[in-house]
Amino acid sequence: MTFTFTPDNHHIKENQRRINGTVTVTANDTGLPVQGISIVARLVNQSVIHFQNVKLTDSNGIMDYDFIIQNQPAFYDQNKWGELSLLFQTDSQLISPNDRLWLNNDYSGIEMTYEDPAPLFTFWQIIALIGILLILGTLIGLGLSLRRRRLAALDEMADIFSYTAELLAAGDEIREAIFNCYESLCNILMRNGFLRRDFETVREFEMAIRKALPISEDALVALDRIFEEARYSSHKLGDGHRQNAQHALSMVLQEIYEVQDVPERDSFDLSEAVA
Repeated sequence: MTFTFTPDNHHIKENQRRINGTVTVTANDTGLPVQGISIVARLVNQSVIHFQNVKLTDSNGIMDYDFIIQNQPAFYDQNKWGELSLLFQTDSQLISPNDRLWLNNDYSGIEMTYEDPAPLFTFWQIIALIGILLILGTLIGLGLSLRRRRLAALDEMADIFSYTAELLAAGDEIREAIFNCYESLCNILMRNGFLRRDFETVREFEMAIRKALPISEDALVALDRIFEEARYSSHKLGDGHRQNAQHALSMVLQEIYEVQDVPERDSFDLSEAVA
């Protein structure tokens, strides 16, 4: 007898829960299929028979086997099933002793191979991950750069506000001191990228100062008012205006010094900032 196994090997994939195929028995002398041959198909590992099918060949000489599992780990899981083998056996007296011996002992069974484990990340997932990391790195870099620029600007502006407050306390001319303060702030904001060098409107300055100074709206509004008073009013600025300006500068300085990592600095020469 000749035994033909279809398929002649099984490639077990992840999540696979079915193993099936056929065995065809034909006579060597006539080549015709042999009906009524009892064949046992066993799905085993090195020590355990997990499943078996026992069937007779049909009129076409075919015996089919089918192993299906549900609610259990897939056949791919070698921790559960071990390394599987598919073996066959017959005790049919219609088959010669030599053929029975070959099937029962000499034939090593259908070859069983396993799909390689899926990679943790696919190629495109790796590309996407690299892209995300690059974007995150860029954003972090931009954030750190903005923080450094803001801290540098804060440090310089704190010196300017402190110096202006000293001038006002010493009795210097109010409008000139405040206007010089405004000019110095513009230079700092432009140098640190918060304000374009050819800015044209007060609104641009206000937006830049708000971006650079992480302080309360009340303090910013008070600062805006003293700049507007000094730049656009035509009346003489007296002691009341001096007190308002000193109060506004004091509010701004206090909040700047409360910002983390910005130490209080000694005042410096205002002419250096205007230059």
